[in-house]
Amino acid sequence: MAKMPESGLEKRLANLRPYQHGENGHTRKAAERARLESEIFAELGGSLSAADAMLVTRAVELLIARPKSHTDAVRAANTANRILRTLRAKYAAEQTVPSPIPYPLETARQLLERITQADGHD
Repeated sequence: MAKMPESGLEKRLANLRPYQHGENGHTRKAAERARLESEIFAELGGSLSAADAMLVTRAVELLIARPKSHTDAVRAANTANRILRTLRAKYAAEQTVPSPIPYPLETARQLLERITQADGHD
């Protein structure tokens, strides 16, 4: 059955009700916190130590909090940024595996000698 278009009054009332039935500020904020935490965990590789998981939780709290002043907002954003930047660097370094060198390093003189021998100018 097709849904009938809403009347103007119904649209205005829907805009006045910011939450759906059964939803409140606590459940919405908890869902946002869980979504943000899971995104950060996934970005960092999923397997974090307990201390790092607590740091992620703290960073998420700082990002979601409603600061009282502009100064507090900047401090919270900078602190969260610093925590996440530190964790990203830590887990990026753990995930990076050095690639093996396909050939041994040689000095410029050895390279020149190898090239001249290959050309037959010895």
